[in-house]
Amino acid sequence: MKKLLITAMALSCFAFSSYGQDKVEKKIIGKWCNPYTYKSTGELKGFEFKKGGKCSAINIPSLDLKTWKIDKDGYLIIEGFSKEDNGKVEVYKTRERIGLLSPDSLQLVTQEVNPRLAFLYLNTKSIKKLVTPEVAPKEK
Repeated sequence: MKKLLITAMALSCFAFSSYGQDKVEKKIIGKWCNPYTYKSTGELKGFEFKKGGKCSAINIPSLDLKTWKIDKDGYLIIEGFSKEDNGKVEVYKTRERIGLLSPDSLQLVTQEVNPRLAFLYLNTKSIKKLVTPEVAPKEK
């Protein structure tokens, strides 16, 4: 009976984590920008995560992003290409742990034992309400 209970608990954890991953993938779709860049320059720079795992950079001409996914361990993986100033093109791939995902913010944390914020992005629907730029925003 004890083994059956432990097995059922383990299976339910896998089911919940899979459900949680689907939920996270739906919540991340949208445009996410760096609030520090917006505050200091008035420019929106960041990422757009689209349905079907497609990804693009927002106002970052050196990045030609192609895909995104969230792995089973809760890491956000972004892949594409990085264009250097000298014209050289390199493969671009990041793997960052999602610390928090809310309708307004996406926090990526370091992989250390005591996680700390590595990157913060705000949803572009919210950034203009939450952050006041020090310069006039650049409109496009």
